[in-house]
Amino acid sequence: MRLVSIDMLKPDMKIARAVYNQGALVLPAGRSNVAKYVPNLRNMGIEYVYVEDGKSEGIEIPDAIAERTRNSCKQQLQSAMQQFSITDKLETRELENCVASVISEILRTPDVQVSLNDIASNDEYTYTHSVSTMVYALMIGRKLNYSEQKMTILGMGTLLHDIGKMLIDREVMFKEGELTNQEYQYVKMHALYGYQAMRRITSVPEQVRQIAYMHHERLDGSGYPQGLMGSDLNEYVRIVSIADVYDALTTDRCYRKRWPANKAMDFLMERSEKEFDPELVGLFTQQLAVYPNGSLVRLSNQYLGIVAEQNRSMPLRPIVRVIQDPQGCEITPYEVDMMKELSVTITESELEITLDKPPISPDEL
Repeated sequence: MRLVSIDMLKPDMKIARAVYNQGALVLPAGRSNVAKYVPNLRNMGIEYVYVEDGKSEGIEIPDAIAERTRNSCKQQLQSAMQQFSITDKLETRELENCVASVISEILRTPDVQVSLNDIASNDEYTYTHSVSTMVYALMIGRKLNYSEQKMTILGMGTLLHDIGKMLIDREVMFKEGELTNQEYQYVKMHALYGYQAMRRITSVPEQVRQIAYMHHERLDGSGYPQGLMGSDLNEYVRIVSIADVYDALTTDRCYRKRWPANKAMDFLMERSEKEFDPELVGLFTQQLAVYPNGSLVRLSNQYLGIVAEQNRSMPLRPIVRVIQDPQGCEITPYEVDMMKELSVTITESELEITLDKPPISPDEL
């Protein structure tokens, strides 16, 4: 299995993971001849799908939770958020059940290096992002040996961290292109709006509200809405800020393409101690694949390959399935264990993505 751009779909590929939009099944796993669905997928804002083909046969892409659980949580959150936007009321019981299911699965999941990107349209971004960010945050909580109670607070706070975006004008929230300064200041209000709205919901603990209010704060005081710093940021907020930024960077947005995992990890590590807690960044990145299974990589000998498996002790040197020679000609696939072939390194990653690296501004996260 591997993740590919819909522009790269070929006749020999089959859908490896079912594609959903607005809770409805668009393409089931196992569907073949998928190239004909490209226009519809693009119209829905879906740019990537997981496929199986001869080149990626047998490659597994691990996730911390089951696909069914992830989709169920996304649908429950979408239903709750839509009700909230209409009635200003939030039914939390189903969301609490969702968080409990995710915690249970994460605690049972083997300690593997996770690399899955969830697929979503732009319209579903807030729900998909919230669920993925919750999963990442709970992975850090697991490393910290959090109690069930603390995991529940962390999970609920992360699941609801962007609830304020439901109160922001959609035309501004999903604007393609750069926001004006006035629009940016308006979008930043989602943190305050979310906190104020949840103060009216008695079933939501104050610690959960604080996560929604403070998830854009940074250790050096450069965040918002209050510009808090250092010891003013509790551990929950420090965790969620890391998970939130990582998922935002590795997800397609209406104004930019997603970043490869290794670039997003570099971003966090470069800003650890200044903006992010370095110990928590370390615990988080230990659980991620630098070069995810199923991603395309260019080797230093100019061969092209697909990451087939991780070498846990050396994340920069995975096992790569070579599929193309330096001249661009397809070859009979063979695997290279980069722990044994030490003269070979990875020079480029996820080549199906056009990666330009402009400076990241806070509104992009």
